[in-house]
Amino acid sequence: MNASRLKRLLLACACFMLAAMPLTHIQAQTLTLAPGSPETYVVKEGDTLWDIASVFLQEPWRWPEIWQGNPEVQDPDLIYPGDVLQLIATADGPRIVMERTGRQVVRLSPTVRESPLLNPIPTIPRQVLQGFLVENRIVEKEAFESAPYILSSATGNLIMGAGHEVFVRGEWPGTDTGFDVFRLGAVYRDGEGVVIGQEAIKLGELTVISDEGDGLRRALIVQSDEELKAGDRLLQREVARLDMNYFPRSPESTVEGSIIGLLNNESQAAQFESVVINLGMSNGLEEGDLLSILRKGNIVEDVVARSSVTLPATEIGLLLVYKTFERMSYGVILTLTEPSAAGDFVRTP
Repeated sequence: MNASRLKRLLLACACFMLAAMPLTHIQAQTLTLAPGSPETYVVKEGDTLWDIASVFLQEPWRWPEIWQGNPEVQDPDLIYPGDVLQLIATADGPRIVMERTGRQVVRLSPTVRESPLLNPIPTIPRQVLQGFLVENRIVEKEAFESAPYILSSATGNLIMGAGHEVFVRGEWPGTDTGFDVFRLGAVYRDGEGVVIGQEAIKLGELTVISDEGDGLRRALIVQSDEELKAGDRLLQREVARLDMNYFPRSPESTVEGSIIGLLNNESQAAQFESVVINLGMSNGLEEGDLLSILRKGNIVEDVVARSSVTLPATEIGLLLVYKTFERMSYGVILTLTEPSAAGDFVRTP
């Protein structure tokens, strides 16, 4: 899949917040139609929901506020090429209704026919976005340091990586054989300097192949992003909690926080890169939530009033939360007008 197609799919993800998104906190905001929005639009092959929403709305992620599916359509969230979307006025404001036209009725007879399959306008499968997501975790240092660890190479190798056998040791949780390998990374603190979490950086994966007794096991490294070494810790493999075929949504309540960390010691983050924010499950945040990214306004001098004025914050992008912890989360930047950095604000769109 080329970069252009990938970006369009990622942008489609940002707006496709259909039936699952609560609307109570945004209904009070004024809904603004895009300049020159048409009364009807025929869905074309290659469209994304972001494209379609942008035709009708200045804020495409507010698409659920105007979308209505035909009752005869079994899954009203699916839009197909050839469907006609019509903009109508109602007592509750503008709405979009769909006419499912262009589907020919063919009288069947016993003969072989070939017909092209119609594919729905795409959401975003997880495997497309997977390369942009990090599998690091936020851990408690004490608990992390009690996890099993790599003891040594099984063959005397100084460098350990994919395909090598190693000895691992520790207290083993259950009978699982699949583990991820981690090393401690950055420590994150709140505004008062209190530690709210420490990052564990994922280095690779291994599979236990035999039990050698007394807490010692033999394992095979099946994947590594960099050289592994003695002392690296093993954590049970996680099943992804965020289904990328699930439509993103705005948080159910108003939340405000900030970006507190970037990955790989970078000073700025670009589109499709991951960041760490100081909001988590304790704030009601869930995987799949969308947040606006805002840049703090500059302080300027008012030469008339002879005083300093702090300008309002400016929205610079959208962020999709894909992994949450108690007080922190990871998010991937979907849209961005300028590079983001630690200290930028995030809040409910």
